[in-house]
Amino acid sequence: MTQKPDPVHAFPTRAPALSTSVPATPTIDEELVRQWIAAAISYAVIRDIQEDEGMEATVQGIQGALGYGFSHEEALHSLESALFDWVSIKLSKSDKDIPPMGGIELIKS
Repeated sequence: MTQKPDPVHAFPTRAPALSTSVPATPTIDEELVRQWIAAAISYAVIRDIQEDEGMEATVQGIQGALGYGFSHEEALHSLESALFDWVSIKLSKSDKDIPPMGGIELIKS
């Protein structure tokens, strides 16, 4: 009789090592990114989605980064997190379409 593997221990507990062929992520100046996000937040537009459905926070010129919440503070906090993710992905892909915010340029010409 063949014994079935224990489902709890059937898979390795550690992820395999990454291949060395993966391109390295460019160095990101985290403090500069934080300053850029703070500047972007200062341009945020917050609007009611619909009555009793919360608020949406956006920054003109940044597609795909939205914040939601039931108060201005929640929407801005959500937007801050979305902006961090948005800019991190853009920088990791070496995208050049990151607009300057408050005089802070993350992409040098």
